[in-house]
Amino acid sequence: MKKNIIFILAFFIVWALIALLCHLLNLILALNWLPNNWQEYVIIGFAGAMAGIFGPILAAWISKYFKKNS
Repeated sequence: MKKNIIFILAFFIVWALIALLCHLLNLILALNWLPNNWQEYVIIGFAGAMAGIFGPILAAWISKYFKKNS
């Protein structure tokens, strides 16, 4: 149970940090290709958190699969 809470907490922290980083980059650099409302930053943060948490797991699984077949 404690492991699940830590995992969920890490997920939310990564989610918030990515959304904040995108927002700060938009403010500092005044880029027009980043979103202007907070809902889109939340979506970008969620996508980044999903990739950051599950990306290495997926990469390890794929490399294990290719090593087994070669």
